[in-house]
Amino acid sequence: MKNAIHILKLLAAAVLATGLGACQDAAVEVYDASLSSLLRPSAVRAIANDSENITVSWRGAAGSFRLEYALSADFAGDIAVIESIEGNKYTVGELAEATSYYFRVKSLSDKTGVSSSEYSAVATARTLTEPKIPNVKATSEMVYTTTPWSVTCTVTMTWGDSETEPEAITEVRATPTEGGEPLLFPVSEEEAAAQQIAFSEGVLTDTEYSLELYAGKKMRGSCTHRTVPGPVPALYASAHLDFTTDPVSASAEIRWELYYVEPETLSEIVLARKGSETPEQQVPVTPADITAGSMTVTNLAPGAEYTATLKAKDGQAVASSEFTTPAAPSSDVIVARPGDDLAAIISDPDRQRDTVYLVAGEYTFTENAPVVTRNLVLTSDDPSRTVVNAGTAFRGSGTFDRLVLRNIRFNCATYLCQITNTDYDIGLYRIENCIVDLNSGATGNSTLFSTSGTAANASLQILRTFEVENSLVFANKGQTQNIVYTMSSTSGIPRFGKLLLRNSTFANCARGLVANSGPEDYAFEVTIENCTLYNIACGGNYAVVDIRNKGNANQSKRSVSLRNSILWFGGSNYKILQFAGSGEGQYVPKEQIDCANFYHFAAQTPTFGSSAYNIADRMTAYNGAPADLWQNPMANPSAAGASFRIKDQSVRAAQEAAGTTLGDPRWE
Repeated sequence: MKNAIHILKLLAAAVLATGLGACQDAAVEVYDASLSSLLRPSAVRAIANDSENITVSWRGAAGSFRLEYALSADFAGDIAVIESIEGNKYTVGELAEATSYYFRVKSLSDKTGVSSSEYSAVATARTLTEPKIPNVKATSEMVYTTTPWSVTCTVTMTWGDSETEPEAITEVRATPTEGGEPLLFPVSEEEAAAQQIAFSEGVLTDTEYSLELYAGKKMRGSCTHRTVPGPVPALYASAHLDFTTDPVSASAEIRWELYYVEPETLSEIVLARKGSETPEQQVPVTPADITAGSMTVTNLAPGAEYTATLKAKDGQAVASSEFTTPAAPSSDVIVARPGDDLAAIISDPDRQRDTVYLVAGEYTFTENAPVVTRNLVLTSDDPSRTVVNAGTAFRGSGTFDRLVLRNIRFNCATYLCQITNTDYDIGLYRIENCIVDLNSGATGNSTLFSTSGTAANASLQILRTFEVENSLVFANKGQTQNIVYTMSSTSGIPRFGKLLLRNSTFANCARGLVANSGPEDYAFEVTIENCTLYNIACGGNYAVVDIRNKGNANQSKRSVSLRNSILWFGGSNYKILQFAGSGEGQYVPKEQIDCANFYHFAAQTPTFGSSAYNIADRMTAYNGAPADLWQNPMANPSAAGASFRIKDQSVRAAQEAAGTTLGDPRWE
C-alpha cells in the first residue's frame, strides 16, 4: 500500500511540474515540496574511456550530486565518495585497469525542508586492458663472499625490446606470491632506458615473487620468478695417506662452509665408519679451527669409508660428508718419496712392480727422461699435494699394456709424453684426475702425447687407447702446437685406435685437440664428452679435431662423438673438424659423427673442412661472451678463483629440463 501511495506522489510531482511550466527538459525530474525529498537520479550510465578512467552520467535536477563507487554491486567493503558534483556527468580517474567498478548517484538538496534523494540504480563498467610491456623476464643468482662474509640473492629483470621506445618505468614491486609485503625498488632513468634493473635488498632465496613494473601508479608489465635456492651448510673432506706412522695410516682435511650458521656455535667433528652408529673419533673444534674454517683429523684407517658430521653445541648436526681414505700401498707397490730419483725408479730395467706410489710432495725430472718399457701406474692421492716438475718428457718403447698417470700435477717444460723413431705398442695411456700444465716454462710446442716415426726407423707405432678423464689440461698461450695428441710427419707411421676425452677441461689449445697426418689407412674413434674447451685457437688450416690420414679401406670403422661439451675459440679460425679431404673414404662420414648438446658461441660460426662432414646444424649457438656463460673463466683453470661453473640460468634450466650436464661436470 505504501509503495502505491509513493508512486502516486511521483506522478503528482510530474504533473505539478508540468503545470507550473518549469524550465526543464520534460524528461528531467524535479523535486516536489510536497514530497519533502528530491527524486533520485535516473538513467545512470557508466562508460570506460580507457584503462583507468570511467565516465558516469545520469538524469536529475539538483544543486549538486554525490557519486559513490565500489568493487561490488552491494557496495560492501570500501566505498569511494565524490561530493558536490555540479552537472550530470563525472569522470572517475586513477582506477585499476581491467577491473569492474559499480556506481550509484544521489541528488543533494540545498532547499530548506527538502532532503536529499535516495540512491539511484547501480551502473557498472569495466576499465579497459592496456597492452603491457612485452618480454618481462627475471633471473636470479646467489652471490656470496667469505671476507667480508655476505650472502646475497640478486634478481635481474629485463623488459621490452629493441624496436619499442622504452617507457618511463619508475618502480619495481616484488611481492611474495604466498603472502607478504611487497619490496619496492626505484628504477632510475638510466635503468628505464636500458630496460634492465638488478636488485637484492631483502630478496629471499627459493621464493616465488610476482614482479611488477610501474610507471608512476600504473602497472605496465609483470612476470613471476622463483629465486634460486640459497646455500646450505656443507662439509668437505680430502683424505690422504700418512707415511709418518707405522703402520701407514690416513688423515683427512675437513673444511666447512657455514653460510647462515654462526661459527661460534660449532662444537665437534664426529667420525664414524660408514654404516656404524658408534663414533670412531670425536674431535673438538677449536677457535683456531673456526678461524681457518677447517681442521685436520689423523689416525684414520686406510681404505675405509667414513662419515664426518659437524655438530653444534646443542648437539644438532650442522652438515655431514662421506669420504673414503686411500688404501695403503700393498707389497707389490713401489713407494717413492720427495727427493728420490723418480726417473731412475721408472726407468729401472729390473723394475718388477707396475705401480709407483708418490708420497705427497715435489718431484723433478731434469736431465734423465723417465723411460717406460713395461706397465706403469704412477699414482698419488691429490694433485694439489703431489707435483712432478717434468723438465723432460716420458719416453716409451716396446710392447706393454698400460701407462697410467693418476692424481698428480705435472708442470711440463715441453711434452708430457714424447716417442720418436721408436717401435711401440701401448694398450692404454690414461691421464686420470691430473692437473697438467703443458709448456709451463717455454713458448715452443707442447702436448700430452707427441709421436713421430717413418718406415726407415720404425715398423710399428700404435697407441690403442688414449684416455683423459677428470683432468685439467692447459698450455702457455704462446705455444703453437696442439694439446692432446699430435703426429705431424706426413711420412710417419704412428696411429691410434681410440681417443677418449671425458669430464675434463682444456685451455689454450693453440692448434686444437688432435692433429694427425700420415699415409696410414686405419680405423679410429674420437670421443669428446662433457668437456669444457676454452681458448681453442685453431690457427691457419688446423681444426679442433684434425686427422688427415689417407685411404678409404677403413672409412666405415671411423667415428667422432661430440657430446655435452662447450667450445670457445680464442682465435679467429673456427674450424671444428678437418679430415684428409672431401673425396670418398678420406673423411669420417657425416652419419658416423655423433653430435648432441654441443655448444659453440654464436659470434664464432663453426666451419668444417668439407660440407661432407658439416654438422653445424646439430650444434647449439650460445648468444653471449665467456663471462656471460661461466662464473670466472681463466686461461689457467687450476688458478685460484678460476671457475667454469655455468652461471647463465637459461642454459642451466635447459640442461635440467633435458636431464643433461653441459661441460666439465666437476665445476658444478
